Amino acid sequence: MNLGVVTVNLPRIAIQAHGNQDLFWEIFVDRLALAKKALKMKLARTKEAMPENAPVLYQNGAFGHKLQDTDAVDQLFAKGRATISLGYIGLYEVGTLFYGPNWEHNATAHAFTVEIVRRMHAACQAWEAEDGYHYSLYSTPAESLTDKFCRLDKARYGVIPDVTDKDYYTNSFHYDVRKHPNPFEKILFEEAYPHYASGGFIHYCEYPNLRQNPAALEAVWDFAYDHIGYLGTNTPIDKCYECG
Repeated sequence: MNLGVVTVNLPRIAIQAHGNQDLFWEIFVDRLALAKKALKMKLARTKEAMPENAPVLYQNGAFGHKLQDTDAVDQLFAKGRATISLGYIGLYEVGTLFYGPNWEHNATAHAFTVEIVRRMHAACQAWEAEDGYHYSLYSTPAESLTDKFCRLDKARYGVIPDVTDKDYYTNSFHYDVRKHPNPFEKILFEEAYPHYASGGFIHYCEYPNLRQNPAALEAVWDFAYDHIGYLGTNTPIDKCYECG
């Protein structure tokens, strides 16, 4: 069971840092503290539930124990039995703000973005050590936030090339979708980030119609499982294969 997610708007931190990485890390620490406070509020609210509020989960054994009407549901959450997650949006835009829009092959830029994810993961581990609940880093599949966060920042900070001018932020750690990398390039670029995604992640590659070449798709799958461990396959759904 997951008790809630709070997602950090990473591009906003980078915008506010004005190219100063030391300032970025200062703001980053402050935002993590705010996220921690919000997660603890979610946790406290969830613990107010009564077993009768979700009888299948709490009273009928779906969550591993059958509670009585007056039992505290917290016993099903504590000691790492449930997760509570920290998410993030926009690593691509952070890299762009500090290193320009073509930073994918810049080793220093890539290491900087990996370090951001590593520090969020380390924060989750520290929070779990404090109170025993399983905080996890969730590489957020938050489709609505990619739009919402960008709209809010565009209204506040204006049009920033390759950042707010797109009207969306790139989800979690994904390669810039406008650049159409081949699957092997995308996998190699993204493989360092899921290591820290203890709360889960989505990795996917885009393909044309490969019905006539399944061996190509299988080659990507084999490569992916050596590097990523989980792979989603996206194929076009906006045209008819019969008439084009």
